[in-house]
Amino acid sequence: MAFDGPYSPGWSHPMSCKALLLPLLLGSLFVRASDMQPPLPDRPGAHMPPPSVLYQASKQSKDPQATAQELFKNIPAAETDKRYEVVISVRELPPQAIRAQPTTAPLKGQ
Repeated sequence: MAFDGPYSPGWSHPMSCKALLLPLLLGSLFVRASDMQPPLPDRPGAHMPPPSVLYQASKQSKDPQATAQELFKNIPAAETDKRYEVVISVRELPPQAIRAQPTTAPLKGQ
C-alpha cells in the first residue's frame, strides 16, 4: 500500500487519536479524584469537619418560649453511649412588610 500523505485511506489521522485520548484521560482523572478521601488534618488541633446534624428545626412565632417547648417535643431520644451538643438561639426579626392592598380605580363622576 502506498503512502499518499497523512490523509491516505487506511491510515488514521494523528489528531483523531489525540482527540479520542483526551476525553479518556480526563475521565480517568475525574474518577481518580472522586475516589480520593478528604485529607486529614496534618497537625494536632486542626479543625475536623463538623459532625452531621441529628435534629434541626426552625420556626417563627410571637412567643419564643412556647415555640421552643413545641420544638423540644420532636427531638429524638438520646443514646447512652453518645455525646450531644445542643444549641438554642432566639433572634428578633424585623417587622413584616405591610402588603399594599390593591386599590380599585375610582368610578367616573366621583
